[in-house]
Amino acid sequence: MSGGRRGRSIFSGPVAVGAVLAAVAFTGCGGGGDVAATTIAAAVASAGPASSPFSQLTEIRLADGDRCERIVVADDAVERARGLMGLTDLGQYDGMLFVFADDVGTAFTMYETEIALDIGWYTSAGAPVDRAEMVPCPEVDPADCPLTRASDRYRYALETPAGGLGAGALAGCT
Repeated sequence: MSGGRRGRSIFSGPVAVGAVLAAVAFTGCGGGGDVAATTIAAAVASAGPASSPFSQLTEIRLADGDRCERIVVADDAVERARGLMGLTDLGQYDGMLFVFADDVGTAFTMYETEIALDIGWYTSAGAPVDRAEMVPCPEVDPADCPLTRASDRYRYALETPAGGLGAGALAGCT
């Protein structure tokens, strides 16, 4: 999940996503004007089917700072371990959100990931915790790829192609 291994989680075990609904916030989402936004947990709970190249996953609309983006969701251990490995582009998606049931300190790696990525880690309320740039790891042995970790525990991690990570908080958007 973090540096070194792209989209591969060191985390193991099943993760259930609990939707904790909180107060509705307002954030800029998309092309101008304020649009009603929801908590990240509410957005994840209402995720719909994703399309190629992620047809086995779900997707949400996520406000990443002042932008409303189309994000694919990895919310179980298998999906998080696979991440964005082997992809050369994300198709019509702006990134992948890694969802955890509790706050974690899981490291990410770029093992078998072919595109440079930015990663941001966020609290359960969507506040930024940390961010990093990650480069592909061409090594054959996953142990040779560096790990990237946040400076503190987090609930969500968002990976985007290099240069695509917003600077603000995360929220679901409509």
